[in-house]
Amino acid sequence: MLDGKKFGLPCPKCGHKTEETIAWIKAHDDFVCAGCGETVQLDNKRLLADLEEVQKSVAETRKSLRRMGKRR
Repeated sequence: MLDGKKFGLPCPKCGHKTEETIAWIKAHDDFVCAGCGETVQLDNKRLLADLEEVQKSVAETRKSLRRMGKRR
């Protein structure tokens, strides 16, 4: 659902945000900061759990909006 959306990954060393898609983030364990060249490890377990929660919330919101539209 959100795999094509871009997300800014902040570098803990310099603060630069490297933009990658959620699908890319799911497939990688680290990234190289475009700002300073530091290799940054991704906490994929936490990121994926957070993304799953966001996807559930989006799905629930869409369902609610559809139900509201049918009531009119």
